[in-house]
Amino acid sequence: MSLNIFMNTKERILHTALQLFNEKGVSKVSSKSISEEMGISYGNLCYHFPKKDDVILRLHQNLLDELDETFESVEREISEFDFVLISLKNMMKLTEKYCFLFFSSHELQLKYDQIRIKSIDRAKVYHNLLLRISDFLMANGYMNVDEDKESVKMFIHGLLIVYNSWITDSRIYYSEKEPLSKVDYYLKVLFSLLRPSLTKKGVEAFWTIYKK
Repeated sequence: MSLNIFMNTKERILHTALQLFNEKGVSKVSSKSISEEMGISYGNLCYHFPKKDDVILRLHQNLLDELDETFESVEREISEFDFVLISLKNMMKLTEKYCFLFFSSHELQLKYDQIRIKSIDRAKVYHNLLLRISDFLMANGYMNVDEDKESVKMFIHGLLIVYNSWITDSRIYYSEKEPLSKVDYYLKVLFSLLRPSLTKKGVEAFWTIYKK
């Protein structure tokens, strides 16, 4: 496993743990196995992260920080359809990067109050931002204006469910023979859900950006 030589020990631990968690699952990886993979002493690892729980919580916070950065960019550029779509694609890449957190989402939220509380709080923030995006889409002719607010809210909830579960679905059903990359394939799935609510202008704009 190649590690960036400019990483400090703490960053290397998180990098290695993320790879192992993604490959083997949380339950099959211990702090000791992380230290062995890195070639450092168990005591050295515990100096930075006394428990495996600390590593998991730090990685979850890293995911939230990276997602927040993407959402902040969307808020600044919400008037640009292509930027919103590209940001969604970047968010899906983050899901892939931290896939173990989604594979084990239910168990982790039951075990760690911090993860459950932060996940609920962020979901509210993301839901409100998506409502603003839908308002922008309707105001600029990308989305049908006859969509009532309650239907839009339910639709957004559905999109968030798909976003949070697509990576798990891909592990079972996605085929490497598929001509599209994993992210592009599931972005297309999301679009298939959104398409009935889009105008002709919205559909054309999606395909223009999607094919870039």
